[in-house]
Formats: sequence, structure tokens, C-alpha cells
Amino acid sequence: ADEAVAEARNATVHAFLVMALRARAGGYRLYWAVYVKPVGRMTAIYMAVIDPFRRLIVYPALIRRTQAGWAGAYGARDAVDSPKR
Repeated sequence: ADEAVAEARNATVHAFLVMALRARAGGYRLYWAVYVKPVGRMTAIYMAVIDPFRRLIVYPALIRRTQAGWAGAYGARDAVDSPKR
């Protein structure tokens, strides 16, 4: 009930997005990971090329969207429990 996995597969990668929601004092913590399984010789090159895009645009946007959804459903106080950089 508190874990989920999503799968994406194309000609370049076979990827899994894994999430686990854990209750903790004062709220919840979401654990999130992306695992990539190579499909062919181009996977390593493809992942290297899109790495900056994933890290600087895609992942932060997903995190902001998740935080906004959480804040809308459960209140802003519980929405932000992310490590500071």
C-alpha cells in the first residue's frame, strides 16, 4: 500500500521508477529511485547525453509536482521534508 513501481521501456533503456512512502515523526518521507537496465550498446551513450537534462530539469520538476500535490492534499506543513543542498 505504501510502495509503487513504474516501468518504461524503449529501444534504448529499460527503466524502473520505484517509490516508497514511510511514516515518520511529524509526517512522511518519500524514497524515490530510478533504475536503468541497458537494452543495447547505445544505452550508456544515451544515458550520458540526457544526464544533465534529467538531473537539472526532469527530476526537480517531478519533485516539485509531487510536493505541490502533497501540499494540496494534506497541507503545506507536511509537504516539504526534503534535504537541503
